[in-house]
Amino acid sequence: MDKASIVTKTFATRARTIDHLGREQIADAPTAVSELWKNSWDAYARTVNVHLFNEEPSVAVLTDDGHGMREADLFGRWLVIGTESKISDTHPVASADRGGLPIRARQGQKGIGRLSSAKLGSVLLLISKHRSDKYVAALLDWRMFENPYLNLSEVAVASGSFDTKIDIFNALPALVDNLMGSVLAMVDGWRIMERPVQAAWKRFDDEWRSEEPLRAGLPPSQRIIQSMKRIPFRPEHLDKWNGPGTAMLVFELDDTLKALPSTGDTDLVRAEVIDRFERTLSNFVDPYSTGRSRPEFDYSVDVRTPGPDGTRAKILVGAERAIDRSQVQDMEHQLEGTVGDDGVFRGRLKAFGFWIEGAVEFELPKGLYMPERAATRVGAFDIYIASMEFEQENSSHERAEHIRYRALAEDYAGLMIYRDGLRVLPYGREDNDFFSIEYKRSKNAGRYFWNHRQMFGRIALTRHHNPNLKDKAGREGFIDNTAAKTFRVLVGNILDQSARRYFGSASDIRKPRITANKVSNRTERAEEEAKKLRERERKMFQAELERAEQNLPPLLTEINRELQGFVLTEDDQVVEAAGRISDWRSSLADTSIRPQPSGSARFTSRYQAARNNADTVSELISTYETKFRNALEEFQAAEPARLLDKQIRQSADAVRQQVEQFQSNIVGLQREQYDLVRTLAQTRIADFGKDADAIVAKVSAKLVDVGSAIRFLAQLRDDWISENRQIFGIYVSALENVKAEIDLETLASVQNQDLREASAELDRLTALAQLGIAVEIAAHDLQEFDEMATAGLNSLPEDIRNKPEVRDIRLGIEGLTDQLRFLSPLRLSGDRLQRWITGVEIAEFIRQFFAPKLAESGIRFRATDEFLSVRLYERPARIFPVFMNLVNNSVYWVATVARPTREILFDVVGNEVVIADSGPGVSEEDTSQIFRLFFTRKERSGRGVGLYLARANLAAGGHSIRYKTAEDPPTLSGAAFYIEFRDADLGPRGE
Repeated sequence: MDKASIVTKTFATRARTIDHLGREQIADAPTAVSELWKNSWDAYARTVNVHLFNEEPSVAVLTDDGHGMREADLFGRWLVIGTESKISDTHPVASADRGGLPIRARQGQKGIGRLSSAKLGSVLLLISKHRSDKYVAALLDWRMFENPYLNLSEVAVASGSFDTKIDIFNALPALVDNLMGSVLAMVDGWRIMERPVQAAWKRFDDEWRSEEPLRAGLPPSQRIIQSMKRIPFRPEHLDKWNGPGTAMLVFELDDTLKALPSTGDTDLVRAEVIDRFERTLSNFVDPYSTGRSRPEFDYSVDVRTPGPDGTRAKILVGAERAIDRSQVQDMEHQLEGTVGDDGVFRGRLKAFGFWIEGAVEFELPKGLYMPERAATRVGAFDIYIASMEFEQENSSHERAEHIRYRALAEDYAGLMIYRDGLRVLPYGREDNDFFSIEYKRSKNAGRYFWNHRQMFGRIALTRHHNPNLKDKAGREGFIDNTAAKTFRVLVGNILDQSARRYFGSASDIRKPRITANKVSNRTERAEEEAKKLRERERKMFQAELERAEQNLPPLLTEINRELQGFVLTEDDQVVEAAGRISDWRSSLADTSIRPQPSGSARFTSRYQAARNNADTVSELISTYETKFRNALEEFQAAEPARLLDKQIRQSADAVRQQVEQFQSNIVGLQREQYDLVRTLAQTRIADFGKDADAIVAKVSAKLVDVGSAIRFLAQLRDDWISENRQIFGIYVSALENVKAEIDLETLASVQNQDLREASAELDRLTALAQLGIAVEIAAHDLQEFDEMATAGLNSLPEDIRNKPEVRDIRLGIEGLTDQLRFLSPLRLSGDRLQRWITGVEIAEFIRQFFAPKLAESGIRFRATDEFLSVRLYERPARIFPVFMNLVNNSVYWVATVARPTREILFDVVGNEVVIADSGPGVSEEDTSQIFRLFFTRKERSGRGVGLYLARANLAAGGHSIRYKTAEDPPTLSGAAFYIEFRDADLGPRGE
C-alpha cells in the first residue's frame, strides 16, 4: 500500500452526545437535583435551595452560596464535558474559596453532573459569581442537543460577564438573539416575523413530520423559537440571592417539577410523584451521623405562590423534615459498628431492649475472600440500623411507642447509603433491594428478620476508603464491579448473621422472650388458633368468591332469558315456574360470600363486582316472582289437584336431595375423624407405655432408685394426662357444642373480627389521643410565642420593620396566629360554655378557614338564607369540628370532578341542616359504613376519623347525623349529610 494513501482521522462528536450523557442518563428529577446539590457541595456551599415559582409559565430556581465561577471557570470547566476530577483532587480548593469549611471529599467523579440540569427543564439560564469577580451568565436550550444533524461544536451557548445582577436580566434579549443564531438562518426581526431555520434544523423538522404525519404539536425548531419568545426569567426570581455562588433558572419544566405546586385537584398520580420526590431528597445529608461527623450543608425545596399579601412559600423538602437519629435511638433493636478492611464487623448490638454485653463481631462468610488488588478492594465503612418487632405483641415497646415508630416507618424506613455524608441513590428507596433483604424474606420471613418497612439506618462510606465503589453514569447505583459485589455480600452477611444470632426465628435470644411463652400461654394459643381461623376464612372467602364469579353470570343470563319468554297458559308451566324460582333462590344462596376478611384487599374490586351481580340476580328473581304471581291470579288451572300434587313432589325431592347431601358430608367427616381419633388414642397409649418401660429399664440397670422412679412415673402420668386433656378435649368440646346447636365457626369468626377491629381502633385512638394532647400543649405555648414574636417585631426600627424580609416574617406569624385562633375552640380542653351559635357565624368560620383551599380548588361555597337564620345553643367546641370535618371531606371529593361544577352548600330542609356537595357522592354499599372509625375510601391522606368524630360530637349533645336517602329531596348531585339538632331554632322558613 502506498504510504501516501494513509491518513489520520478523528472521532466527530454529535450534539446528541450531550443529550445521552445528561437528560437520558438521569433517572428522574429528584436524582437530577441530587446531582446538582453534589456539585454545590464540591463548590463548598453551605446552603442550597430549589425554589419553584407557581406562576404561568412555571420557573424553577436552584441557588447555592458556594465559591462560584469566574469567566475562565465557566468556559474552561463548566462548558467542558468530562473534566479531570482525578487531577482536581490533587489540587484542593484554595482556603479562601472554602469559606472557613474543612476540605471536603469531592462528590463529582465523571465531570458530567452539571448535565443533569437538562432533566429539570429545557431552557437554562446559568448565573455564577466568584467572590472576587463579576457575574458570569450563560443561556442554553438543552433541546438543541437533540438534533442528530448537528455537531457538538455547532450548538451555541450565549454567555457574557456583567457587573450587576440586574445587568444580566437587561441583557437577556441579547443573549436570546445570540442563542437563536444557531437555529435561524436570519436573526433580525425573528420575534415579529417568521424566519427560515438553518439546514440542520429544517432536516430535523422534516424528519419529525415524516415519522407521524398526523402528529399534533410544533416541530423541534419551532418549540425552541416559541420558548425563546416568552422566556420568563425576572430579577424577582433571584431576589434572595446575590452571590457569591451559582444560580440556575430553569424554564419549560420537567413533568415532575410541574406536578409539585398544588392545583387544588385531587390527583393520585400527582400525589405519588410528590411523595417520591420528597422521599428521595428529604434525607439528602446523613441524618444518622452525630457530632462533628455531621456535614454542614443545609438544603430545601419550596413552592412559591404569589398572592395578595405577597409570595407564600410552602416547604416540600428540608433538613428540618428529615429523620434524626434521636428519633430512633431508643428502638428495641440496634446494630452499630464498623466493618474493617478485613471485612469483619465490630460493634455493639441491642436486641429486645437489652444491649448485648461486650463487643459483637461478625466474621466473613465462608467462601468470601477480601479482594486485595487496588482496583477491586473494599475498605472500611460504618453501619447503623435501628428496628423493632412488627407485631406489637412481640415488641418490648409500649403500645404508644410502637404506634409512633410504625408511623415513622411510613415516611422514613429503609437502609440508605451515604458517601462522605451525602446520599447515594437509589439505595433506601422501596423499589431498590440491593442487599436482597426483601428477596430473602420472601424465602423465609422468620429466619431473615430484616425488613425495609421496619428498619431505619444507613451505611456510611468515604471515597477515600472505598474509591472502587463508583456510581453509574446515571447515578442510579454502583457500577456492578468486584468491589460492589463484595460490598453487597459483606452487608448481607452482617444482616444474616445478626438475624440468625439475635433477631430471627433461629435466634436463641428470641425464643425465650417470645416463642417459649406461646407454648403454655392460653391467650397466645388462642391467638394462634385465631390466626388459623383467619387464614381459613381468607381461603374460604376466596373459594366462595371464585364460585360466585363462575355461577352468577350464567344464572343472570338464564333469568333474563326466562323473563323475556315468560308465559303462563298451562298447568305444567305453573309448576316449572315455581320450581325455577326455588332453584334460583337456592343457587343464589349457594353463591353467597361471607364478609370480606382483613388481609384480602386485593380482592376488593372482584368482591364488589360479585356483590353487584348477586344484587342484580336477587332483583331479577323478585321481578320474575312478581310477574309469576300476577299471572297466577288470572290463571285458571285445568287440573288443580294434579298441579298441587306435582308441586309437592317436586318440592319434596329438592328438600330430600339437600338433606341427603348434608348427611353424606357429615357421615364422611364423622368417619374420617373417628378413624383419626381411634389411631391417635392407640398411639398415645402405646407411647405412654414405652416411656414408662424406659423408667423401669433404668431401675433394672440401677441408674435410678425406686423412689426416684416412682416420682418420675407420677410426673409422667400428670404430663400425659394434661396433654391428653388438651388433645382430646378439643373433640369433646366441639361435639358438645354441635349437640347444643352452637355455630362455633360463626361465633369465632364474629368475635375474631370484633377483636381485630377493637385492637386496631385502640391503636388509632391512642395515636389520636396523643395528637389531641399535643395540640393542647402546642396551643398554650404558641400563644405565648406569638405574643413574644409580635412584640419583638414591633420593637424593631421602622426602616427595618418595612423591609420585605420582616414583612414575610410578620405574615407568617399572622397566618399561624389566624390558624391558632380558628383552632382554639377545637382543643382538647375546648370551650366548655354553651352559647348561641348562628348560621352566619358557622358559614363565616368555614369560609375563612377553608378560603385558601376553596380558592385553589375552584370550589364555590354557598349558604342559603335558611341556613344563615339557624341558631343553636351549644358548645362551639362541639359544633365547629363537625362542620370542619364535613367540609374537609367535601373539598377532597369535590376536587375530583370538573371545575365548573364544584360547589359546597349549607341549607335547611325540613327540621334538618344539610351539608351537600357536587362531588361523586357515596356509593350505596358504603353508606352503612361511612360513620365507622377509620373507614375511608381516600387513596391518600385519608384516616377515616372525620365522620366518626362528627357523629360522636353530635351524639354527645343529643343531636344526630345521617347520610341522604332516596326519599330525600334533591340538593346537589353529590354527597349530602343531614343533621337534626336538638332544640334548634331554625328560623323563619317559607312553606
